[in-house]
Amino acid sequence: MDLALKRLLLVKSRTEGKEACDVGAVAVNGKRVKASAEVGAGDRIQLDYARRTIEVELLADIGKNVSRADAKSLYRVLRDEVTT
Repeated sequence: MDLALKRLLLVKSRTEGKEACDVGAVAVNGKRVKASAEVGAGDRIQLDYARRTIEVELLADIGKNVSRADAKSLYRVLRDEVTT
């Protein structure tokens, strides 16, 4: 999961992705997950930032090498809410 978040450019680093999972800020298909969780096409990932919640649906499996240009084509944003 932490690697998937990094490859999709939803977090800046794998460490940030792991920390998000450790504090319960990451859910896949409605269930909180650990950093080691696997994700694939069709899964819905919800990431709760301090002032933002984003939910995406994976459109394809994430390969080992994902370019920055291709990263955003691997998912579709379902919800992007800013909280105050």
